[in-house]
Amino acid sequence: MKAARVRPTSPEGKPYGFPGNVAPSSAIEIHDDVPKPQISKPGELLIQVKASTVYKDNLEWNELYPPSHATLGNDFAGIVVAVHDSEQYFRVGDHVYGMTHANRGGAWAEYAIVTTEEAVKKPDNLSWEEAVVIPGSAITADQALFRHVGLETTAQNGQKRVLITGAAGGIGMFLVQFAVLAGHHVIAASSSNERNEAFLRSIGAHEVVEYKDFDTLDKVDVVVDSVGFQVLADCWKVIKPDGTLLSFDACSWGYREAHKEKGISKEGVRALYMIAEPSRESMARITEHVAKGNIKGRVSKVVSLNDVREAYESAHSRGSAHGRIVVLI
Repeated sequence: MKAARVRPTSPEGKPYGFPGNVAPSSAIEIHDDVPKPQISKPGELLIQVKASTVYKDNLEWNELYPPSHATLGNDFAGIVVAVHDSEQYFRVGDHVYGMTHANRGGAWAEYAIVTTEEAVKKPDNLSWEEAVVIPGSAITADQALFRHVGLETTAQNGQKRVLITGAAGGIGMFLVQFAVLAGHHVIAASSSNERNEAFLRSIGAHEVVEYKDFDTLDKVDVVVDSVGFQVLADCWKVIKPDGTLLSFDACSWGYREAHKEKGISKEGVRALYMIAEPSRESMARITEHVAKGNIKGRVSKVVSLNDVREAYESAHSRGSAHGRIVVLI
């Protein structure tokens, strides 16, 4: 079968890994002779992948650096072609979508093994492209806000002021939509109001701000960061003394200790880091929102599997399009 895979070592033979030796986009190769995966245990599904997505930090996930070639791609939408003999819920022919675990990937290929915890049935009214841009981004947003930060899904005990960085990005737009739906006051931050303000207000943001203007903000209860680096460091300026700061940027692991050493953190603030996990519970809640028309994903561009390397490179460039790059398999 055809698959997009990452070479395990640099041309000098040094193993790729994060941090220190992140694979460049040139390490992504198209292979036509990859063995088709086979179901080996209960809870596994073999799917014919119809679509996946590209993340700008795909190559920065340390979990995806095994000793041999890695097949990337976590978001998937496709058709179940084989199930384990013990399977009770899914059937051959089911249209499913979801996200594979961060340590596995596998969706940049014609066929992939996914688990029953990672997949749910795709709403009939969504195309492959419309469906596949939802799982990874929406799961991350859902778990960040409601599992890790602990926001109420209905704000019954008081509205929170929530600052979201990278708000116009693939995950940020879901953070904005979910926090607004839950009844909280959302401040959406990005690098450019000129480029992003109209879009962010269209998805419900109450305030829109550029990173350079954080000093003008009233203090917030919660910050959810997807940008890292200096933007994450600047978030300490705007959070209340008893607030919560969460980041899931791939390069921000260990930021709590680093910021404490630099003297920019605050003792009373709950500082968190998270990695999203596949969850049927999260996907069921997300799919219910999708079915009701409360949220939707956006497709910025559609490419073929042969063009995934170029798509990964373009995911790092700032453009006017909002949404995920979709890879049609």
